[in-house]
Amino acid sequence: MAMITLLHLAFMILIDKVTAFAPDEANYIGVFNNLYEADFSLDGYLGWQEGSINVLRVMYSPAKLLEIIGFSEFYSVRSLSILYSMLSLYLLLNMAPRGKILKCSLRFWIAGAYCIPSFFLWTSLGLRENFIFLSLVSIFYILVNPQNLGFGWQSLLLVFASTLVLVSKNYLFWLLLICFITAAIFLTIIRKKPRLGSLGLFLAFLVPIPLFPSVAASTMTVVQSGIEIGSNPIPPTAVPYAGGQTLQDLNEQLDKNPILSWITSVTGVQGLIQQKAEVSYPLVSSQELSENFTQLQREPASLRDPLSIFLGVYGFLFIPTPFVDNGSFFLNVQSYESFIWYIYYVIFIIFLVGMIRGRYSLNLATLSSSLFCMGFTAVSALIEVNDGTSVRHRAVLLVGILIMLATFQRSKPSLPEDQSSQL
Repeated sequence: MAMITLLHLAFMILIDKVTAFAPDEANYIGVFNNLYEADFSLDGYLGWQEGSINVLRVMYSPAKLLEIIGFSEFYSVRSLSILYSMLSLYLLLNMAPRGKILKCSLRFWIAGAYCIPSFFLWTSLGLRENFIFLSLVSIFYILVNPQNLGFGWQSLLLVFASTLVLVSKNYLFWLLLICFITAAIFLTIIRKKPRLGSLGLFLAFLVPIPLFPSVAASTMTVVQSGIEIGSNPIPPTAVPYAGGQTLQDLNEQLDKNPILSWITSVTGVQGLIQQKAEVSYPLVSSQELSENFTQLQREPASLRDPLSIFLGVYGFLFIPTPFVDNGSFFLNVQSYESFIWYIYYVIFIIFLVGMIRGRYSLNLATLSSSLFCMGFTAVSALIEVNDGTSVRHRAVLLVGILIMLATFQRSKPSLPEDQSSQL
């Protein structure tokens, strides 16, 4: 974990103010720069919703302290992202039981996920992904309660964690709620006591709804707008390029980053980027724009068409695809890490089959996280239409799988000498 943290810090220094890999990072930096002004409003900013300003001020307060002592806004926000990312990893490792799957320890798979190149990138930048990851992991950590926290502390921490997930990605809050209710009912039917253990904790999870009614009520608007955007793609404000806008932005930003420019020049990467950028060209005709959007976007799935849902799930899980042109230079590069993602899909299937066969104990945390993974995949098939955005949001599914790894229990206690045996 210490090594991963050092790699994050080194990467943060290396890329400095490069935002090509996530152009919307500038929007989050803009929110941070104005967040603590008395008359600040979230109008005009994407990502965060009106009504969550006070929560954001608390969430960003460690970054504000870094800025006060002299760090730039980029270093402050990215340092906060790294802090939240490593805290979520710490909680997962703390929860994870001893054992192996596919001949490697569970903690190896948990820590290894944080080293997947794209996942490592998202957790290094000043995006809201790390708020989402920390909130999801924290909720299940509190439910599992490995440190035997008192009921009062559990309830209070659960309120904070559920508030964080509501503010960060409100439809995930409702998806989690549905999963918890479904899991609790199922466990009750089969006469197994849910691990939630108390109606009070469940009520604590619901506290953010009356506290932030405008945020809670906007979920359907977000989902509906996502589907409408998928059906009618909005043309980009910048001039798009064949081969990828990220490639063009990175090529331009390298000149403003002496360290990264020198490293890429010595290694020959800069020459490759410039070469790829030169052969790309701006898309100016309507036919070119239409073809580019068609390649980088998928048709939204419909509940009335089961085949479209299947295709949507496939697109969400398996695009970008290796060895084919995905319409973007960096999507093509990123596609080769897909083989690592496939391994985690296999692990997810192994756990599902194991629970169905009774190999693993059906507790609230594991059952809810399993339902969350399946539900999130289905929802994403309906609302995710842009390949680049879909890849980034797929990291939430990976966190769900990691939570499953960290919270499962064997159906029968193993003997001490068998505790590290393969699952």
